[in-house]
Amino acid sequence: MSGNTERDENGQFESDLDDDDIIRYFAEGRPFHTAQEVADRFGIDRSTAYRRLSRLEDDERVEKVSLGSRTVVWWHTAATKPTSEEIDSSDPLFSAPTFTVDDPVGEVGIDDVLYGEIER
Repeated sequence: MSGNTERDENGQFESDLDDDDIIRYFAEGRPFHTAQEVADRFGIDRSTAYRRLSRLEDDERVEKVSLGSRTVVWWHTAATKPTSEEIDSSDPLFSAPTFTVDDPVGEVGIDDVLYGEIER
């Protein structure tokens, strides 16, 4: 355990552990961990690690999956989500024609809907 018994102005225990430290742990080596592994790595209780990971999940920085009745695995997700700088607005996908299920498409036009306009 960290042995830190200092409390902040809200009565919460202070921690030197930053959320970015946890995210870096996921980026180094294996990209998935259990709360116990995070706890062991940073010298904190498993319950504290679980709360920190849950908060990171709320912030959409990690995700989790349950593997059985008592095993939960967490992984870092921020690297998989593109930022606005990474999205290329000139990509042809954004200029593709739109349609709805109520708009019938005949055999002649189905390729245009599925694959974009085809030059004939």
